[in-house]
Amino acid sequence: MPDMVANPLREALQETLKRIEPLLHEMRNALDTPFKNFHTGRVWTGLVAKAFDGELDRHNGRVMHVSETMLNDLRWLITRTPAEVPEQQALEISRRYNL
Repeated sequence: MPDMVANPLREALQETLKRIEPLLHEMRNALDTPFKNFHTGRVWTGLVAKAFDGELDRHNGRVMHVSETMLNDLRWLITRTPAEVPEQQALEISRRYNL
């Protein structure tokens, strides 16, 4: 049986999750505060404000949906990627993905 070593792809995926998760949360929080402030009715009112509100709502929803989808997809990939692989396969993975 070949020697098993840490899977460099899994490690790279975990590192990616560790890096992007805080960035996505920061981005969502950065949008959430202005979004909530806008809905107080004290920032801007009128017909143009209502149209803008619709656009803001769509964009905010899209950011929330896409960021959650990205995180869920990445977590799923990590669970589907073996923690250890044969040493030769680890070398091939490292070369293939430039890790």
